[in-house]
Amino acid sequence: MTGSIRTGIPHWIGDALVGLALAGGGAVLVALSLPIPRGEIGNPGPGFLPLVLGLVLVGLGIGCAVRAWRAHVGAGVVLAERKAVVCVVALFGAALAFVPFGFVPTMAIFLAVLFGVLASMPWWRAALAGGVASIAVWFWFERLLGLSLPAGVVGF
Repeated sequence: MTGSIRTGIPHWIGDALVGLALAGGGAVLVALSLPIPRGEIGNPGPGFLPLVLGLVLVGLGIGCAVRAWRAHVGAGVVLAERKAVVCVVALFGAALAFVPFGFVPTMAIFLAVLFGVLASMPWWRAALAGGVASIAVWFWFERLLGLSLPAGVVGF
């Protein structure tokens, strides 16, 4: 397989570690939601949804880890696929650029990268589609819903 990093770790160990990471993230969410008021059953407060979501993540993560441990399949696992790495790096870059550069240019570049890498579009079409999509989403949020997005350097 081209564009991937392979390792000798068995597939079930990777699945179990992902399940444990999911459960750990859920446990952190539960811990962070404890000081927030949960309200009552008929009138839930702001801490209710994070608590329930954290508990569900803990349960699903443990379930994934147990299922993977029971499988014990010995096939190797793909550690990183080129497209996945590009998506994670693009998402990280978009998160950093969102406020200083604004919504429209950040999303236009982010979507152009995703369209080019995931859909294998030519770069000019990916850039055009990213620009049009980011302006359409900006128009939807700013003008139709009245929700403001970061303006950044472009002013809209």
